[in-house]
Amino acid sequence: MNEHSSLLKQIQSAFDGPAWHGPALLEALDGVDARIAKRRWVDGVHSIWEIALHTVAWKRAVVKFLDGAEKIVVEDQDNFPVPDEGDDVEWEHVLNELRVAQAEFLTTVSRFRVEKLYELPPGREWTYNTWIFGVMNHDLYHAGQVALLRKAAQVEMQGSRLT
Repeated sequence: MNEHSSLLKQIQSAFDGPAWHGPALLEALDGVDARIAKRRWVDGVHSIWEIALHTVAWKRAVVKFLDGAEKIVVEDQDNFPVPDEGDDVEWEHVLNELRVAQAEFLTTVSRFRVEKLYELPPGREWTYNTWIFGVMNHDLYHAGQVALLRKAAQVEMQGSRLT
């Protein structure tokens, strides 16, 4: 396996598993329904729904950047958006958007030559590879958050309350 195919495999593993360290993002979201996703299980913490849409927005922003945009832009309304209706149909749409954003990301990264991975984008201090790994790490960071929020939901639904 060469470096480029290894990178693509790591990106996919962080998104939908299997990952040696714990759940990948889709694994953490597996079994989450709209009711669990839209509720704030911990005061002052984003909902699973908001986290899922946040990862879509940032992944797409980095894809645009990797494809040549000068800036990475995520509008405030896209950063942690609150669900409209918050029903199961809308939640399935969110999960599908997450899968589509991942496919867009993989397609973009697959077009990179290995040499370009280590180049600095114009006006930036981090290589393209750093931005790519950043997206992967972002997925894993939020997979951990989702796993903790699921535990908080489970505790509360069993009649206890996290303090």
